[in-house]
Amino acid sequence: MNDIVKILPNYKKFNSYIQDVKNQNTPIMLSGLTDTGKIHFAYSTLFYTERPICIVTYNELQAKKIIKDLEYFDKKIDFFPKREIVTYDYIAESKDNLYKRINTLNNIYNKKSKIIVTTIEAIMQKIIGKNSLYKNILNFKVGETINLDNIKQQLMALGYERTEMADTKSTFSVRGGIIDIAISEKKGIRVELWGDEIDSLRYFDTMSQRSIEKLEEAKIYPAHEFVLEKDTNKIIEQLIQKYGENEDIEKIKEGNYLSKIDKYFDDFYNQPENLLNYLGNDYIIFLDEISKIKARSENILKDTENIIRSMYEKNKKVPDSLKKLGNYLDFLEDIKTKQTIYLEKQDLGFVDKQSMHAKRNGYSFSYREVNFFRSSMDLLLKEVQEAAGNKTVAILCGNKENVKKVKQLLIEKIPGITKFINDNIINKKSIMLSEGELQNGFECYDFNLLVISVVEIFSSVQKKKRLPSEFKQGETIIFTELKPGDYIVHKTNGIGEFIGISTIKTGNVTKDYIKLKYKDDDILYIPTNSLDNIRKYIGTGDRAPKINRLRK
Repeated sequence: MNDIVKILPNYKKFNSYIQDVKNQNTPIMLSGLTDTGKIHFAYSTLFYTERPICIVTYNELQAKKIIKDLEYFDKKIDFFPKREIVTYDYIAESKDNLYKRINTLNNIYNKKSKIIVTTIEAIMQKIIGKNSLYKNILNFKVGETINLDNIKQQLMALGYERTEMADTKSTFSVRGGIIDIAISEKKGIRVELWGDEIDSLRYFDTMSQRSIEKLEEAKIYPAHEFVLEKDTNKIIEQLIQKYGENEDIEKIKEGNYLSKIDKYFDDFYNQPENLLNYLGNDYIIFLDEISKIKARSENILKDTENIIRSMYEKNKKVPDSLKKLGNYLDFLEDIKTKQTIYLEKQDLGFVDKQSMHAKRNGYSFSYREVNFFRSSMDLLLKEVQEAAGNKTVAILCGNKENVKKVKQLLIEKIPGITKFINDNIINKKSIMLSEGELQNGFECYDFNLLVISVVEIFSSVQKKKRLPSEFKQGETIIFTELKPGDYIVHKTNGIGEFIGISTIKTGNVTKDYIKLKYKDDDILYIPTNSLDNIRKYIGTGDRAPKINRLRK
């Protein structure tokens, strides 16, 4: 159990709050929190109620900050980002967000998702209904008889693409009596047949293509959220009746319908839902700063109205997905059926009737933000010394090496500290050291808890980036000669793996882009007219750096 969570049941105020949650009281307001204090409370609620949580915030930047802090408590976090609604035709797009979204939806369906973070914009967007998305899940079991032709059709209906080798996510291959289905970038499911009977099921490594683990049964879930509710022929008939024959319909006939779904969403899906409809009543919904959520939802609608007006002026078809966005009142109506907890820094004014009711079921806490940097080491030691014995002091050190440094520093600088019990806990003075970090420390007066994140103090001074020596020595790029798997050195972002070339059309402009894959599956798109920034890498490629964010 996490140290800064396990002390909370010692306090009556926290127990009263948890009892309210267990009694299904809703909505509840928690005010007086810092940003990290909000995360502390949200995770503690999950821990002591043993119920999954969904945190709704006002934009994706805040969502990523929330995820970073949550990772101190639990690494298994599902992020449901907004979908980029297609307003213009183009040939290629990054699938990263689509994969994150479907992974979250699949985990919710499987009851594997305990922590979800999303934004109001993602919730405002309509998606396929849950029953339609999961109506054609494939079930394989050793000893069962299957029809291979039907399996091929079902896999394509679930969004999988047939290829010669299933070596990338959402592809499948059929070779004799072997069906390979890549369910992630690293792992796939191999179905071996004896005639029409399933002889064996195994996981396999998509890179080496080797079998790695036996299975008795396996389920194949949708590869993306654009599973069709009805046959494409029926969709095409509806579209022809409404709009007549056109270029879009020709592409749908050819099977290239994914980029057309936003445009003709109403014809593809009869009963759309949103993320909240996927969540069972066991989920607790946390609202991060409701006034900002309300303001953001209103701004989204204003921006959307401007886009729609501009498209009408240009005589363009406005995507149905833009016209079907929900609004703040819809959101309030949806969360009425869920247990809802407001997370607020300040005592909230009445934003709506829901928050007015929440205030009557509210708890006010006294949190303050605590930060120490390289120049404030003496101040940190003084604060720890004053707090020790009166409060629980948790020092988050980042890694094992920093834990050792802090431990030695406390022994040398604070009188009375001579040894630690349980490795990193001082018994009498209630000082605890741990790995991991939060973006900001905090003090909660209600719980006599002081949390200090000292990673900043021990972080090395950032050195100016130097280009790898291989950059100058590497071969000049001739992109038409590149092969998938070649390593490329980018002047700014370092070493990445070449995975292909995409042609992207925006309006009347068409450009070719080189696609490089980095660690954590980040993708960098490089216009072929800026090849001066890259060289072919001469080396093993095992020094490829982890980068925070790539431009797309």
